Amino acid sequence: MSEPTVAVLTEDRVSYSRTRFEEEAPAIGLRTRFLHPQHFDLLVDPRLPKAYYRSRLLGPPAVFMARTGSETTAFAGAIIKQMEAAPGVEVINTRDAIMRSRDKLLAHQTLAQAGVPFPRTVLARQPADLAKMVRMVGGPPVILKLISGTHGRGVMLGRDLESIEATLETIWALNETLLIQEYMSAHAGSDIRVIVVGGRALAAMRRTAKLGRFRANVHQGADVEKLQMDERMEWLALRATEAMGLDVAGVDLVEGADGYSVIEVNSAPGFEGFEHATGVNVAREMLRYAAFRIGL
Repeated sequence: MSEPTVAVLTEDRVSYSRTRFEEEAPAIGLRTRFLHPQHFDLLVDPRLPKAYYRSRLLGPPAVFMARTGSETTAFAGAIIKQMEAAPGVEVINTRDAIMRSRDKLLAHQTLAQAGVPFPRTVLARQPADLAKMVRMVGGPPVILKLISGTHGRGVMLGRDLESIEATLETIWALNETLLIQEYMSAHAGSDIRVIVVGGRALAAMRRTAKLGRFRANVHQGADVEKLQMDERMEWLALRATEAMGLDVAGVDLVEGADGYSVIEVNSAPGFEGFEHATGVNVAREMLRYAAFRIGL
C-alpha cells in the first residue's frame, strides 16, 4: 500500500519549508508532492469536478495543503475550492479562510467581530479630512498598509502628515486602498510571532527589526529569539486563528500600553526563523496534523 500523499500548493520551486516537508514526511508515513498554480487546468462540473496538472488528470491526494497565503490569486483560490469539492480530500486552510486573512480590511473586521484587540484602524479611501483620519488612530506617526501584502511588503511608516498625504496620493493613483493604523511605539521595531497548527499554539518568538527598519520581518533581516508564551498571548493567537477559520496560521502580535494586539494573521507562515529560534519542529507538526486529518 502506497503512502498517502500530501499535495502542497505553492509558487516556491525551492524553499526552506519545501525541503523540511520532504525531510519529515517519510517518518510520518506520508509522501509529499509540490504543485505550482500555473500548471493547473480545472473542469468545473456539478457531478464530477476534475483537476488537471500539466495536462494530466490529477489523482486526488489524501491531503491538499494550500501554502500560497497572502499571494493567493483568484485562480489559486479556484484551485483550492476545486480540491474542497473533491471527494475524500482533506484541505488544510480553505479558500475562504485564506481569502479572509489576505484581505487586511476584511481580516480586521473579522477580528473585531471576534473581540480580538488590534491597533486602531481606519480605511483610507480619499477622505476629505486626512488629518482627522490620522488623529483617529493617534498619529502621526502611523502605519500605512495596503489591503493585500505579505512578508512586510505593502507596509509603510507615515512619519508626518505631509509624507502620509504624499504616500496616499501615490497609492490612490494606482487605484489601491490603504489602511491607516495606529503606530505602537512602546515596542517599535519589534513584534511577536506565534504559529498555530490544528488548534494548538506551538511556541512564540520575538522578531526585532534591523537598525533603521521599523518592520520586524525575517525576510527583511530581522533578528529572532525564543519568547516564553504566556496565557494571554496563546489565547489571542488561538482566537484570531479560529476567527479566520484557519487550520494553520502565523499570528503576529505587538505589545502596547494596554497589552497585546494582533497585527496580522498569515495563512502560510514561513518557519525557518521560527524553527531555529524556538527549536520546535514546525514541519513535523504540520505533517502530523495532516496525518491526523486522514486518521493516520
